[in-house]
Amino acid sequence: MRSMKKTLVLAVLAGLLAVSGTSTASAGHACQPQQQCRYQQVTTYQLQKKYQTHYITRYDHCGKPYQVKTVRCYTIKVPITRWVKVCY
Repeated sequence: MRSMKKTLVLAVLAGLLAVSGTSTASAGHACQPQQQCRYQQVTTYQLQKKYQTHYITRYDHCGKPYQVKTVRCYTIKVPITRWVKVCY
């Protein structure tokens, strides 16, 4: 009778150790670290054309001044600010 109790107690302890060993191993795989995300401000530049009207004074063959309208095109950089999601 005593040997049967010892066998039963050993079987229960072995079962508890086996269950606790597998539960800690599976808990390690189940807990995934979550990604931390935040928004960061990013500035990029876009090229745009800008047109301006200028008046130039010219002279004819007699030396009399007259105005000539000219249009000039400038290429300028325009800053564009965006919010981008960054995850770590």
